[in-house]
Amino acid sequence: MEGNKGRSYIGYIILGIIASCFIYFILWVIFKDKMPLHEYAYEIANNYDSYAEKAIIIIPLAVFVLIFITLMKPGAGKRFLRLQSSLPTSKIHSVAKGLVEIEGALIMKDPLSSPVKNEVCIGYYYTIEDIERDSDGKESYRTIHRETQCNVFQVTDATGTIDVEAEGIELVLLGETNISSHSGKRYKETLLKDGQKMLLVGYADSKNGVPFIRKDEHYKILGITSASGITVWNKYQPLLRSFMFTCSIILLIIIYILTQ
Repeated sequence: MEGNKGRSYIGYIILGIIASCFIYFILWVIFKDKMPLHEYAYEIANNYDSYAEKAIIIIPLAVFVLIFITLMKPGAGKRFLRLQSSLPTSKIHSVAKGLVEIEGALIMKDPLSSPVKNEVCIGYYYTIEDIERDSDGKESYRTIHRETQCNVFQVTDATGTIDVEAEGIELVLLGETNISSHSGKRYKETLLKDGQKMLLVGYADSKNGVPFIRKDEHYKILGITSASGITVWNKYQPLLRSFMFTCSIILLIIIYILTQ
């Protein structure tokens, strides 16, 4: 399951750049020509209005580029969604070697105990978050730990049953099953349980003539999601893409107008 680790690092980098610029400005006001890059700072200070006009254009453009890079950045979840939208759903009895998509009910073979509620499950995605409160008492959360655990399980449909070697599995678009908060921390878990109807994308392989599914080493993907949830996603994803494209065009038009 995609976390917020990468986005957190980007946020810290942006805040670090802003803080560094602010500190440099304070030091430049005090020491002036003793500071490095004094000539550039002096030029900006003497032509503040001109640079402010440029900033009005550059800042929205930079934000747009940053959002675009973030959305386009590859990840296991994005790869799963892209691949499942193009793969046909195979019947388990007739899976061929290679990248496949199957749909069926989960069968537990080696149970686990979930970390939050101690529920019996096939596997789980577990996170611990620090709870932070601002001066108004509004809560925010920062992830400090995440882990995925999953044992070997089976998927069955009307045509047959197949084993899934779960090492490297990614839980995609699955909501939290249980949430608990205490001692300034929030604990969340998403569970895979016996009998759930799921859609799985992975690599169909065989061992001693017996087929099984594992992580695909080329696409770096072994993903699982709710069969009903992915149907909704596939239905509305084109609308989301159209919305993002329209917003991009509007932003570019606004920037063009501002430059005239």
